[in-house]
Amino acid sequence: MLDMYLQQAASYFGQNLPPEHLLMLAVRLLLAFVLLCLLFALARRYLMPAIAHLLDKVDGDLEHQTEKERLKLASHVAHLIPAVVLISSAEKFFLHWPDFMSVVHLGLWIYLYCFAGMAFAALINFATAIYSAVDRQSNVPYLGLAQILKLLDFIVVGILILSTLLDKSPVYLLSGLGALTAVLLLVFKDTILGLVASIQLATNNMVNRGDWIEMPKYGADGAVIEVALTTVKVQNWDNTITTIPTYALISDSFKNWRGMQQSGGRRIKRAIKIDIHSIGFLDEAEIQQLLQQQVLQPFFATEQAKDLLQQPHLTNLKLFRHYTQWLLQQNPNINQDMTLMVRQLESNEVGLPLEIYCFSSDKVWANYEQIQAEIFETLFATLPLFTLSTFQRIGGRQQEL
Repeated sequence: MLDMYLQQAASYFGQNLPPEHLLMLAVRLLLAFVLLCLLFALARRYLMPAIAHLLDKVDGDLEHQTEKERLKLASHVAHLIPAVVLISSAEKFFLHWPDFMSVVHLGLWIYLYCFAGMAFAALINFATAIYSAVDRQSNVPYLGLAQILKLLDFIVVGILILSTLLDKSPVYLLSGLGALTAVLLLVFKDTILGLVASIQLATNNMVNRGDWIEMPKYGADGAVIEVALTTVKVQNWDNTITTIPTYALISDSFKNWRGMQQSGGRRIKRAIKIDIHSIGFLDEAEIQQLLQQQVLQPFFATEQAKDLLQQPHLTNLKLFRHYTQWLLQQNPNINQDMTLMVRQLESNEVGLPLEIYCFSSDKVWANYEQIQAEIFETLFATLPLFTLSTFQRIGGRQQEL
C-alpha cells in the first residue's frame, strides 16, 4: 500500500522512481520539516528575545507603550531565519529530485515573502507607536501614512507571490495592471478619497488628534482620538466612539473648538429676557431704597454709579445694565483683556433681551459652566431689587395664584 502511494506521488511530480528512492525522498522531506521546526524553535527561544531587547533600546523609555508592536516585529523577524536557511540548503536535501525541489523552493519563497511583508508592516506599526507616544500633539497624519505604506507593502508581497506561482517576472504582472485601473479605482475608492482628504487635513491643519470637534450629521461631539487613512475616530463626551469617514471632513462642514482652547478664554453669550412692562424711570424713593441694599453698596460706592445717579430720567434697566457690566469687570474668572459688554438686542414677543457677552478665563467645560451659572444666578437674584422682572410664560404657579 505504501509503495502504491509513493508511486502516485512520484508520478505527480513527473518522475518514475523506485520505491527505495521514494522512501529516501520521504525521509529527506521529514528531515527538512524537522529542521524547519528546530530552527523555528531556536529562533523563538534565542533570536526573538535578542531582537526584542535590541528594539527596547531603540524606543528607550517607551517600553510599555510599544510592547505589543515590539514583540510582533521580533516574532516576524524570527520566522524569516528558518526560511532563509532552508532555501540555501534545499539543494542538499533534494539534489536528486529537481522537480520536487522546485516545489519546496516555491513553498519556501512564498513563506519568506509572507513573513517579510508582515515584518515590514510590524516595523511600520512599531515606528508609528513610538511617534505617537513621543509627539502626541503632532498634526502630521502619521497613522494614515502608515496605513498607506502597509497597503503598498501588501500589494508588493501579493505581486511577488503571484509572480512566483506563475513563474513570471513582476514587471510582466505590473504591465497588466493598466487594464485593471478602473477596477482598482473602484475597489480602493475609499482609500484614495481618504488619502486625498488626509493630505488636505494635514496641509490646512484642519483636524489634529486631541481637537474638540462637533459634527451633528454623524452624531460626533467630542475629542479626536485617531486620524486614520479612511476614518476619523471621535470620543464623545458620553464616552461613546463615533467613526467619521475622513473625506467627510472635507466635503461636509464641522466645528473645531481648537481656536477656543488655544485662545485666552471661552465665550459666554447668553441673554436675560426683561419684561418690557417692568422697565421704567426711577424716582427718588426707589433710588434711596436701592442705596440701602447691602448687596448693591459696593457698586454704588464707585464713581461710575455716582455719576449715573446724578443723571435725570434714569431708568431701572440702564442702572441694572451698568451694574451687570461692573459685576463682570470685578469677576476674577472673566478675562478682562477680551471683549466684555452688556448689550440690548432687538425686542420681540418674549421681552427685551439683555445679552451678556464676555469670555471665561477658565476653559475647562465643568468650570466654565460653573462660572456662567454663578453669574446668572446673581443677576436673577438681583433683578427684583431694580424693580425689574423677566419674561416668563404663564405657568402652573401663576394659574394657582
